[in-house]
Amino acid sequence: MRPSNCLYFQAVAAALAVIGFCISLPAVNSASAEQPITIATLEYHPWTGRKLKFDGFVNHVIAEAFRRGGYAVEYSYLPWKRAVKATKDGEFSALSYVYFSKDREKEFFLSDPISAEKIVLFHLKANPIKDWTTIDDLKIYRIGATRGYTYTREFWQAAESKRLVVDLTDNDRQNFKKLLAGRIDIFPSGLVNGYNILQKEFKSGRSQLLTYHPKPLSSTTGHLAFTRSRQDSALVFGL
Repeated sequence: MRPSNCLYFQAVAAALAVIGFCISLPAVNSASAEQPITIATLEYHPWTGRKLKFDGFVNHVIAEAFRRGGYAVEYSYLPWKRAVKATKDGEFSALSYVYFSKDREKEFFLSDPISAEKIVLFHLKANPIKDWTTIDDLKIYRIGATRGYTYTREFWQAAESKRLVVDLTDNDRQNFKKLLAGRIDIFPSGLVNGYNILQKEFKSGRSQLLTYHPKPLSSTTGHLAFTRSRQDSALVFGL
């Protein structure tokens, strides 16, 4: 099963909304050089990546929005947990990008949606997931998760209370390796990002062993996250 092209174009349409936030940027004299703004980011293909064209789709949209406001974006690629902490501490003006959650909204100022994506449960075709209704229906499975990712509040609460068996790993590629090796039963991942990793990082014969359950863990939107500890973040939001 492959993600349809319409999912990508839905993400494109959602991403264009982020251009709206550049209207709120403090004006820069057009005769002067573009002012730099530093943004932390990560390798999350095809949305962000230093070797991708224009640093990936999401980063391209963000850079274009700031360019229209007279700013030049400088991206710094970091491991995810470090990028989140460094941005919260004010080392960077913003973080590209985060999935929406109430907790993220408390930690950062969030832009308009840049992307839309489903978080689905990948599994081996030979080890299908039973139809499920609540998070507790997944307690019979070993679930992989990437440290620092949002997923859902309910997911993390179930993991912390030991209602779910969750095995943490540092990145998505490692989780897919564990899934293929049978060390975990389920790995929740963005649909587009997940297939991108499988197509680029694994031989086709291996990646075709996997599929995903049609019921998503969540449907979410991606946002540029501005630290609450810097004055330039407050200016962007007119505070």
